[in-house]
Amino acid sequence: MTQRCRWRVFVVAVLAAALVLPAGTLAAPKSQLVVVAGMWSPPNNFSPINTDSSYGYYCVRFMFQGMLETRIENNQMKFVPALASRWEVGEDRQTFRFTLHPRAAWHDGRPVTAEDVLFTVMTITDPRTQTNRGAELATIAGLTAGGKRVEGQPLGFRILGPKSFEVRTKAPVDPQMFLERFGGNVYIIPRHILGAVPPADLARHPFFLNPTVGNGPFKFVQYKTDQFVEFVANDAYHNGAPQVRRVFVRIIPPTTMLAQLERQDLDVSAGFGIGEILIEDWERVKAMPHVRAVSIPAPGYQFMSFNFARDYLADKRVRRAMAHAINRPLIVNQLYRGEAQIAEGPIPPSNPYFNKNVKPWAYDPARARALLQEAGWDFNRTIILRVPTGNILRERSADIIRENLVAVGIKTEIQKSDFPTHLSALYAKNYDLALVGWAGPTDPDVSSQFRTGGQYNFTHHSIPQMDQLLDEGVRTADPAKRRAIYDRFQELFADELPYVVLYYPNGRAAVARRMSNVLYDVAGLYDYQTYTWVAGTQ
Repeated sequence: MTQRCRWRVFVVAVLAAALVLPAGTLAAPKSQLVVVAGMWSPPNNFSPINTDSSYGYYCVRFMFQGMLETRIENNQMKFVPALASRWEVGEDRQTFRFTLHPRAAWHDGRPVTAEDVLFTVMTITDPRTQTNRGAELATIAGLTAGGKRVEGQPLGFRILGPKSFEVRTKAPVDPQMFLERFGGNVYIIPRHILGAVPPADLARHPFFLNPTVGNGPFKFVQYKTDQFVEFVANDAYHNGAPQVRRVFVRIIPPTTMLAQLERQDLDVSAGFGIGEILIEDWERVKAMPHVRAVSIPAPGYQFMSFNFARDYLADKRVRRAMAHAINRPLIVNQLYRGEAQIAEGPIPPSNPYFNKNVKPWAYDPARARALLQEAGWDFNRTIILRVPTGNILRERSADIIRENLVAVGIKTEIQKSDFPTHLSALYAKNYDLALVGWAGPTDPDVSSQFRTGGQYNFTHHSIPQMDQLLDEGVRTADPAKRRAIYDRFQELFADELPYVVLYYPNGRAAVARRMSNVLYDVAGLYDYQTYTWVAGTQ
């Protein structure tokens, strides 16, 4: 009897009832076949090309894949197969060839082909498509800096066969950058399902709320609004059928995660930024005999964004004053109890391109007041600090920041909203200051956040010298030369301060000891190789 057959017999004969958990009444995970993961907030949709938060992508990655998955091992980036079984980098560092796994298939049995990859690329790069994946493709020949097609220019994409294709970039690039972006961050969507949908209508298509056809190790079952998302194992998954048969991603407020871990209702917390353990619960979680408590320096950071569209924030003396005013040591040592590090810039110490010579702005209220007076700050003006709900430590840090700003003479009020509303305000330039966090890429290119017109340029700033360095960084293939460019970028960032980068928090997660093969990936504590999870009985 094959391994797969043994699993099927086991499922049908022994635990069929356990797999049918009633909606909204999830029982404790008594079975090794059922795993419950927890995250703080619900996904807004399941679009592999346009979900707008880490919550959405956490769910998407159970169902959809790109060519590769990216991991960090021994401080080195490592790529492992996902949809692609093989890839080659040309000596020119401009040509990349991919071969899809021969058994890679959609959940309805249709093969995943190079035509699907081309359809995905054509969809994302269509100017009419609403997507946040454009920056991942921007280095491909024939595309703009925002990753959109240019009329009359050929696209650097060539189909070589049903399961193979070639991508060509505009210029030589660092292969690791390209493989991480195109290979790891572009999830392939089904041409036979979505091919007839006009690009302008795609974002509202019901498929992205009910994605019954994916290409990953798990299939979508249902989303019970604001309660849980349910997935079932894809037995035909080309890299091997998952051992865990069913996964529930439960929406769990941060304040109840501890109790659910204690009751063994929860197996895995989603991790950095979307499902961490509260700092006040950390010692109790570490003492739980049935739980592994995991704390690692995460590649992301928390920051305070300025709205450059407000002329009173465009003076960098004002931004520097606020950087001096904020008591980051207090946030790190008391609020985070040492589970964080004061930040210097948008490339954290865990990244090989971190510039250790750039020092954070010191906490210095007197200097802050002097800079404000020098800049002619209107001390009667009241500014709004927007804060998204969900991340409780970030919400608490807002109270400290407001008090710090008030202490140096900046009248500040806090305005809280859910994350989608918060994000809409940032895009609409409807804010003064805003707290946000980034999970952080491994590659140092941060053009989408800091280049003029970048998709995530929430500050709406335009600094030509910064644009020039970011463009050079993308065009430069030699890692040593890239390092020098990003060293200069980090120095310029510290001078211009488009953000105040506040702190690099550690990722704090909990994994039930009955679980094995729950690994850390490049983004911190998210684990995208969910098909390798193994769960023992309790």
